[in-house]
Amino acid sequence: MKSLHSLLFAIMLLTAACSSAARPSANCETVRPDQSAPAVPIGATWSGVYVDIGSAVSKDGVLVTAFYDAERYLTLATYDPDDGRICRKRLPSRFGGWDAHNTLVVAVDAQNRVHVAGNMHASPLVYAAGPLDDLDAVTLSPMIGRNEDSATYPHFLHDRAGNLMFLYRDGKSGNGLWLLNIWRHGRWERLGPLFSSRDAKGPVSAYPSAFVKDRSGRFHVAIVWRRTPDVATNFALTYASTRDFQQWDVGGKTVTGPLAPAMMEVVDAPGEQQGLVNNAQLALSPSGKPVILFTKYAADGHNAVFAATKSGNDWLLRNIVAGQSRAVVSGGGSMPGLPVFRFADTARRDQTLHVSAVLGQKQSELLLDADRLTVSPWRSQGGSGSGQVRAASPNFPKSLGLAPPSGMDKAAPRSTAVRQNGIDGPVKGQLRWFAQQINQDQPHACKPTAPLACKPPPSPLIWLPADGG
Repeated sequence: MKSLHSLLFAIMLLTAACSSAARPSANCETVRPDQSAPAVPIGATWSGVYVDIGSAVSKDGVLVTAFYDAERYLTLATYDPDDGRICRKRLPSRFGGWDAHNTLVVAVDAQNRVHVAGNMHASPLVYAAGPLDDLDAVTLSPMIGRNEDSATYPHFLHDRAGNLMFLYRDGKSGNGLWLLNIWRHGRWERLGPLFSSRDAKGPVSAYPSAFVKDRSGRFHVAIVWRRTPDVATNFALTYASTRDFQQWDVGGKTVTGPLAPAMMEVVDAPGEQQGLVNNAQLALSPSGKPVILFTKYAADGHNAVFAATKSGNDWLLRNIVAGQSRAVVSGGGSMPGLPVFRFADTARRDQTLHVSAVLGQKQSELLLDADRLTVSPWRSQGGSGSGQVRAASPNFPKSLGLAPPSGMDKAAPRSTAVRQNGIDGPVKGQLRWFAQQINQDQPHACKPTAPLACKPPPSPLIWLPADGG
């Protein structure tokens, strides 16, 4: 605890010039990395709830990150490893503190201009941009000025030519239209709507996976569809691919967006009240086949993780991780306790994918055969591994002060991989911090077992470069 207090005190001194919302100018200091880690203290960040922190590394190796500071203001920071200079700027946008939907995203374009968006959940679009080497010039502004009053789920991506694009939902859960903007000639233009807000039965909203680009330049996406704000009304999982985000390949036929559920390939349609969660993940097998992970109730009523892939003209589905209990999929907000799963970034030379999943208190590490959807315990090629292990927290050096202090509510170390350009470049390092778990977007209550839950201490935000420099 002493090391945490010392580190936070040093960080707060460095950021003191940014502590007033009335002073938005950038404050710069020179920092010395912890040579034992090595680690760079970027700032002090809000720890009340886990929310995605935005980050990127420029082509010149400069880190840029967007986070909520100790007082919950949206803050930009840059770190130049060549001279050890770190600059921070607080933007006039303040996080409410508890809604895990208010993620932050960052991208650096080809002209070394930084773009940041976030702190919104069915609320006005928050967006800022400016030159990476002059944070004073990074200011909040509209993107286009239309359909920006009820934005959620910001996401930067690149098209086939490497042009910067921005995807977000306009509307609300159960009634949301997804829109795509493209950065051209120094300004944003509307490319068009991607996913519809209605089908034949009424309002809907799409919950797309991240787009995955194959070797030919085609983008693949899986979508879970919902009818109302209640997660229990998720009713179908669909798939399509595109080269230009306007014309879509659906089962060998070309359709024009925006896509609605009936216009896409149906991967699975369990219907409402069947435990389908809007967190589907998509990856491509080594041979380029789309493979989808998703969760719903199994035949026994327990939560389970399923895999799906194309088999001829149909979709093959298998239950690959069976749960031992039932977490009820119902209600609104970011829900704790639901199955968590992902495709791990582990290069394989065969037709398998590394899948990591957590159901209840059990973590599974599996090799998934992308053709047959059979699973076996994961082992690194040339090494050994275990198929099922207890969920464990990352092993952070104690000197970083990243062990959550006692008195918080289910706080844990957090980390995010930082990519060059913030989108699809190589991983250049990690940001690490601690935060409490999600709580259906509601404040954590202070209680005898967690007296700090409602007023948590800030966490150090630490940069760990992949090359140690």
